[in-house]
Amino acid sequence: MGSPLPTERSWYRYLQYQEGRDSPGDARNVLLVLATLIATVTFQAGVNPPGGIWQDERDGHIAGRAIYASNKEAYYVFLISNTLAFSTSILVIMCLTYNFPLCL
Repeated sequence: MGSPLPTERSWYRYLQYQEGRDSPGDARNVLLVLATLIATVTFQAGVNPPGGIWQDERDGHIAGRAIYASNKEAYYVFLISNTLAFSTSILVIMCLTYNFPLCL
């Protein structure tokens, strides 16, 4: 009938870095793409917060303030996790591009 579906363990083993199959440059490039994607998404979430921003000063709201900020605890969790993800991804990008030939 065919081969059985692969288990989680075999996918994990397949996706691991193998010295004979993968080159360090390829692994570095994959990490750079992932870190850049995370930095882009977290930056965009910081610029355009979830729920948008208030457009006018009506009903006690301040124009330009995040709508999601009315729920203070959840908004602070979002801000802290977004800031940590952005900072970590920038750190990973800097570590992976350190001493890169085109670096200033």
